[in-house]
Amino acid sequence: MKLQQFRGYLLTCCICSLLACTSIHDRPYIAESTAQQSGFTKKLVNTGQFTLTTYSKSSDKNAEILNIYIEGDGYAFQRKNRISPDPTPKTPVALELAAKDTNTSVLYIARPCQYLDSELLKKCEPKYWSSHRYSEETISAINDVINLNKSTHNKIALVGYSGGGNIAVLLAARRQDIAWLVTIGANLDHELWTNLHDVTPLSGSLNPADYAASIQELPQLHLIGENDKIVPVSVSHAYLNKATDRRNIQLKTIPGFDHQCCWTKIWPQPLCDLDSSYCNK
Repeated sequence: MKLQQFRGYLLTCCICSLLACTSIHDRPYIAESTAQQSGFTKKLVNTGQFTLTTYSKSSDKNAEILNIYIEGDGYAFQRKNRISPDPTPKTPVALELAAKDTNTSVLYIARPCQYLDSELLKKCEPKYWSSHRYSEETISAINDVINLNKSTHNKIALVGYSGGGNIAVLLAARRQDIAWLVTIGANLDHELWTNLHDVTPLSGSLNPADYAASIQELPQLHLIGENDKIVPVSVSHAYLNKATDRRNIQLKTIPGFDHQCCWTKIWPQPLCDLDSSYCNK
């Protein structure tokens, strides 16, 4: 390799490395910018087990329903078998969806260990974004945050993106105040999902499919992208097959969409299937 080519190669490597580092540090600021532009207020909530990042907006504290958005698993792994040092998502899809919600009261909840500074992240065990990502501790902590924010709202609605959809189902199974439930690209039977991808089972996690029958009377909408290779529609069918009565459960496959693209483009119109206030908006 010629000297000039070698120098060009080194420069390219340095630029790529710099961009990668910048991307890691910029992730919280991307979320902060999205939230601020939509009038959301940030709050860190210490639940004892975790410090959870939340963003909220409320122009009517007496609104009947509080809509709650739960983030996905984020940047859990750098590669198939290498866990990430920081699970903060590169693209906060659930936050972007929350920002487009026209309801007067909206709460976004990040997952444990996401959007934390270095000191708080040191206290977070990596198992909570790998094997224990849907653990009892996680569900209890997010449930505590909901209770702190529910205030005067009579009902809550749950929207979960990717693994956040799993959290939403598990929360619905233990609460009596859920109006409706929506998941987007959720691996609702993670035992099947890990088998499909030949990855380590989520040994410390609760499986939403085990609770399908217990919440089958709850109005539900499960959305999957037609081109989603991360969570294929067969995983959603495995969840549905655990319910004995599916009259209140809808599964929709959206043509042209994949796991991440292009949910914000159509939001919040899909909510019309469960809440008429979103129709024709």
